[in-house]
Amino acid sequence: MTQTVVNVQNVKKVFGKRNENQFHALNGVSFQIKEGEFVGVMGPSGAGKTTLLNVVSTLDQATGGLIEIAGSNITNMKQSHLSDFRSKKLGFIFQDFNLLENLTIYENIALPLSLQGVSSRQIKPSVQEVAKKLGIEGILEKYPATVSGGQKQRAAAARALVHEPAIILADEPTGALDSKNAKSLMEAMTHLNHNHNVSIMLVTHDPFSASYCDRILFIQDGELYKEIQRDGTRSEFHQSILHVLAEFASAEEE
Repeated sequence: MTQTVVNVQNVKKVFGKRNENQFHALNGVSFQIKEGEFVGVMGPSGAGKTTLLNVVSTLDQATGGLIEIAGSNITNMKQSHLSDFRSKKLGFIFQDFNLLENLTIYENIALPLSLQGVSSRQIKPSVQEVAKKLGIEGILEKYPATVSGGQKQRAAAARALVHEPAIILADEPTGALDSKNAKSLMEAMTHLNHNHNVSIMLVTHDPFSASYCDRILFIQDGELYKEIQRDGTRSEFHQSILHVLAEFASAEEE
């Protein structure tokens, strides 16, 4: 039986104090992500996508509801425990790579393990294995400034994966890439998902990137508006995504 990696139940996020103008960024969102699933989150600007990613990633705290990751309730977890949980159970890929320029690609990938106190003897095979999965074995001794944007993002993906997290959380990972590198990264992420059972939650505004997912959650005004499952080719799924996005656009014009 496939395990549930992420369980979000009736999650709310309110910004502002009670006696002030409050903004309900999330208003009772519920969904689950199973082990080995590749789930996308889409919606108009300001819909609550980034807020949702932030509360799931423990970078922000939900106002109400329940969030469980890999069986642990993170909703009321103490900050001291949260940082440890984040470093062991979550992997992050950001739009702007977030690589440290003064470290080699190898050292950047190794960072999550180094911070956990893993010995360099144990780190080396882990870094080499994940670099091989992402096709970047040849650039490990180079510095970020000397490699392409696509290679930087693959390095960032390797860093997210090296400590074998319960789930990878990707925030607009193709946003800073050209179409060729974006396609290459999405194919690499699909490979990790299909061949290595890596669970991924992808926040994106890009229908092309979203078409690589198994399932898309559409968020509007802080609520789950619609959910669609891939059933058929990626091209057909891409068309289904465009259709829902067109619904958003027409609703905004009314």
